[in-house]
Amino acid sequence: MDTTMRIIFKISSLIILLVTSACDLPHQPGPMPTEIVETKFEPGLNIMGVLRADDQPGTSFININRALTTEEIYSDTIPNFSPQVDYAKVSSAESAAEYQFRRSEDTSDWGNYFDTTLTVEAGMIYDLEISAAGYPTLTAFTRVPNKPQLVANSLIVSSDAVSFQMQHHASAYEYKLYLFFAEAVLEKVVHPTIGEIIDIAWGFGNDRGDPIYLQLIALDENLTRYGDSPISFIPNTYHPDGSTVEGGYGCFGSVSVTSLELN
Repeated sequence: MDTTMRIIFKISSLIILLVTSACDLPHQPGPMPTEIVETKFEPGLNIMGVLRADDQPGTSFININRALTTEEIYSDTIPNFSPQVDYAKVSSAESAAEYQFRRSEDTSDWGNYFDTTLTVEAGMIYDLEISAAGYPTLTAFTRVPNKPQLVANSLIVSSDAVSFQMQHHASAYEYKLYLFFAEAVLEKVVHPTIGEIIDIAWGFGNDRGDPIYLQLIALDENLTRYGDSPISFIPNTYHPDGSTVEGGYGCFGSVSVTSLELN
């Protein structure tokens, strides 16, 4: 083998070595961490609370449980999953009015807390505080989005489509739209873009019949951020906590609801 061929062979071998050492085959796990990061389980309440500005008292709720260890998640029984709560109160930052949420007497709603007197107002800020013996006090707040509104005279309904323009307000971080038929419901998620007007063109099969009414729901920043956070139950994997509360886990957010009859 002459000198030129030896050089070419060495260069080719080096390239192959670099490629095979830098890339993983499809069946290989890929780069692995070089050290194990020790984490300590912090006991705390785990909640999901949603305030609904829908002009109806009593539709808001707070589901209250406790955070679980990995072992408990895979256990057949979980003792004290819904701990006794000393109080769960929501207060209006503007009026200072307080609302005491109490556990539902319906056993199918176990862990859910309601207040039948609270009618949530769009555009307002509400604070949450929950106390339970043996756990840190959980606090949070939400700014209720403005109610979604259609641009005047923009709604067009045909046998297979609905189109309209929706006014966007900065307090809404995401919209969920629902189109109700006699025997079906269609959903559309809309992420706001730059501008104050959102154009919606929504097609559907004419075999569903005529749509009955349209529901527009604006989500606050907390619910949107929590919904977009990665969630995994795979052991030994790390995911950042997407909680929007202090002193615990979970989310306290709000929505504003506008319903429109179509016929």
